Amino acid sequence: MLKTVNSILTNQFFLMFLSIATGLLIGRIKIKSFSLGVSGGIFTGIVIGYLTTRWAHTVSEGGVGYANAKRILSTGVVAQVFFTFFLLLFLVSIGLKVGSSIGTIFKKYGMKFVVIGISIPVVSMLVACVLYGSVLSSNQSITPFETIGMYAGSMTTTPGYGTALDAAGHVDYGTLYKEASEEDKDKMLLKIDPSGTLSRTDTAALNEEQIAAYKEAASSAISLGYTVAFPMGVLVIVVMLSALPKLFRIDMEREKENYQKEMNEVSGGGKTAKEPPLNFMVMSLVAVIGIIVGSITIPLGSFGSFSMGAAGGVLLAALILSYIGQIGPVNFRMDSKALGIMYQMGLTFFMAVVGLRYGYDVVTSLMGSGLALAVAAIFVEMTAVLVSFFIGRKLFGLNWIILSGAIAGGCTSAPGLGAAISSIGSEEPTAGYGAAQPFAILANVLLATIFFNIML
Repeated sequence: MLKTVNSILTNQFFLMFLSIATGLLIGRIKIKSFSLGVSGGIFTGIVIGYLTTRWAHTVSEGGVGYANAKRILSTGVVAQVFFTFFLLLFLVSIGLKVGSSIGTIFKKYGMKFVVIGISIPVVSMLVACVLYGSVLSSNQSITPFETIGMYAGSMTTTPGYGTALDAAGHVDYGTLYKEASEEDKDKMLLKIDPSGTLSRTDTAALNEEQIAAYKEAASSAISLGYTVAFPMGVLVIVVMLSALPKLFRIDMEREKENYQKEMNEVSGGGKTAKEPPLNFMVMSLVAVIGIIVGSITIPLGSFGSFSMGAAGGVLLAALILSYIGQIGPVNFRMDSKALGIMYQMGLTFFMAVVGLRYGYDVVTSLMGSGLALAVAAIFVEMTAVLVSFFIGRKLFGLNWIILSGAIAGGCTSAPGLGAAISSIGSEEPTAGYGAAQPFAILANVLLATIFFNIML
């Protein structure tokens, strides 16, 4: 009996559906006019993910449920493949649904998306550098490596994280140690030998073995910062994009009306052609094209390289192909209601999976030694979102419908896009997301490289 219960409670599908059911229930709760909507799945997923992983840590070899506990600790509460699949399903569906209007949006807003997409990473990096120089550097266990990892995590940018790891592997640590201050030498030696037996008085220069050990420690430190900050970045963008309209008393219905008027003025109105039914073959073709596009790496010389990744490539392909409409016999436009159901399903599962996979990291980082990095990540993300909000709203006068998507794109955050869509009740933020995201990814890659030239 106990074995059966254990098997049910650790079943990945059971946990996903439990997170969704409880999350949607919580999402319906309204405080005045604020509600989490589909984003509730992240928060229930965090609780369930934490409790499940914590249980897995208590199971000893040979105990009841040991095989399940071992699987959870090695691959996560739910497998990475679910995270990727539901994310791509969400993005291909939403991209095809709103892509037909992307040309109109670019005519209307032009370079404003570029500014939003770049300003968020730039502000985040500036805040991260200031925090390290003024607060974090006083912590013996925090170096520039944890800080750049924290930046990448708060921005939920995998390309930025990968660039940081690559850049860390090409630093001349022997010269860096010789030119370092006494305090920085102590930090470097502590990374090489956490026991503290190495001292700067006995170590005039690093040997090859010590340099190799430091490189490995640097990569681990970047990963630590990223792991701690990533869930914080997800939570901040989800909460802020849901809460900002309430805090600044944005009339959502008026925003929707004004947005529709703006689109009609630019497009000249006109009748909408009848949409063909949902076509899974075409959806799959778009996903294949997007994955190929996302895997293309563009070299940036000394700054490393740039690629969209599978998620960015799929969204870009869906938006562009939907805008084109038809190529030969293939029609990339489909029934909006059916695509709406598909993206809602993908988004709902994706939100729950995010919570389940990162729940343990969220709770333990707030309870343990990663607290300083977690708080820093929250501050970095909040500052960048607020600055971009004022740039978009006050400087550019952007409608919240499109600005919310651009902010999520600037943060390269698919959960943020989901929160914007859920809180607004419209898919239109996706166009802003798709327009701003490529510039944000490029900025993250460049900034991660520049960081090492400035901070080391």
